Amino acid sequence: MRDTPKIKNGADSVHLSLFEYFTQLCVTFQDRLTYAKVGNSYKKVDMSASKIAVYATNELGPANIDRVSDATKKAGWTTITLGLFHVGYPPKWAEADIFFNDPPPIVHNGSYRADPAWPEKIAQLKQNSPVTQIYASIGGGDPVEDFSTIKTIYEKNNNSFDRTMLKKNLQVFRKTFPAIDGIDMDCEESYDQPSFVAFCKMVIGMGFAITFCPFERTKFWVGSLKELEESNNERSNKGAVKYKGVVKWWNLQCYAGGSGNDPKRWANAIKKQIPKFSTAGFILASDWARFYDEDDGVWLGDCPAAVKQLISGYSKEACFGGAFIWNMDAIIKTERDPRLQCCGKASMADYAQAIRETMQPVAPS
Repeated sequence: MRDTPKIKNGADSVHLSLFEYFTQLCVTFQDRLTYAKVGNSYKKVDMSASKIAVYATNELGPANIDRVSDATKKAGWTTITLGLFHVGYPPKWAEADIFFNDPPPIVHNGSYRADPAWPEKIAQLKQNSPVTQIYASIGGGDPVEDFSTIKTIYEKNNNSFDRTMLKKNLQVFRKTFPAIDGIDMDCEESYDQPSFVAFCKMVIGMGFAITFCPFERTKFWVGSLKELEESNNERSNKGAVKYKGVVKWWNLQCYAGGSGNDPKRWANAIKKQIPKFSTAGFILASDWARFYDEDDGVWLGDCPAAVKQLISGYSKEACFGGAFIWNMDAIIKTERDPRLQCCGKASMADYAQAIRETMQPVAPS
């Protein structure tokens, strides 16, 4: 007679009858609790913690949020990353100013200057919706120079952010947007680890969590994580500041310049440098939504079916923590404009569902 299925959990193993086995799989599917294969054994993983995330640029800005808020809340996202925020637009604007995409600044000289209703509208995205976390992304690709500006501020102030206008502006940002849980670090230039880690520590000290958004330079990202994880706790006027565990996850770019990235390879790089660090569920895979590139006159990105196919290739990796889509604006533009329709007029809900369908239980074998 064939052996009944056996599920390993660390050193313990449990023999199940066939009835118990299939019953457990049904319960597992319903509760979105699954067994992910780790080495030669299976580890119980709470798939409800997996993130269905999206980056949103101007569509959730002050001018547009009223129009898309309901659809955003109903789409099925669990995590929203607002972007892109920028530090400084010298020489016209002060290098410490905080911008949302384009000038003028939303925080200038220690004062919030954008729509006073916007912060509360951001907070409402978490109300009566599956959205539980909202992050603000700083940085971006060429020609963004945010982290070069941050490095300049840091070095001009004797390798410190203390008493800088940048720190004051970020404190105002924190107070103005209490619903924003953390800062997403989208460093795609400079790659200066001392100023980058110091910047991370500064915003952590303000009560923000951190995510990283890499697509290249494994050494820089792993080195920065290692430095934060190994940093001693520090004191502030709010009490002890802990750095260990404050980088909550990585948003790995697997499209455009990051095409071909595999979360497992990045997780292995982390484990090599920080052997005791748990990468289980730590890395979000990603894809970009279908859109029409007006400059080159070509279609780029993927429709929901292709998103599901790409993300499914990563979903059984132990480090898989869900996935994100870049970006909401492209989805809405393609859905709204009849000249740009493809993918069967795919909506935000279609893209969120494509990610959700990759989170299927893994049956022990």
